[in-house]
Amino acid sequence: MKQNSRWSRIGLVIMAVVLVGAMICTISAQAEKASHPELSDQEMLIDCAQCHQEATPEVEKQWFDSVHGISMVKCYQCHGTFETFVVTPEVSNCATCHVAMTEVEHSENKLCWECHTPHTFKAD
Repeated sequence: MKQNSRWSRIGLVIMAVVLVGAMICTISAQAEKASHPELSDQEMLIDCAQCHQEATPEVEKQWFDSVHGISMVKCYQCHGTFETFVVTPEVSNCATCHVAMTEVEHSENKLCWECHTPHTFKAD
């Protein structure tokens, strides 16, 4: 009987850790969105770069002059839509277009922007 009780406690601890992790992710995502001005449904359909030309001109210019900007890769393709926006994309987002690079050249311990300047993506 003690064995079952022990496994039950371990299971509860694991469930608690997973629940806390999910809560932290949710709070983090809400905090990222909270720093962005509220947008109407219509404004959410406008290309990010259109507003960011004024809001963050240096970042928009870095992107615009980069290979991604020239190739017309849009902000949402890396950062998600307004509803799913993340400041720091996952490597899996890069793999959508750069699967060979992420499988062969990518170190499991590094993110793409640790070797490439964000938005310009020139090698550091």
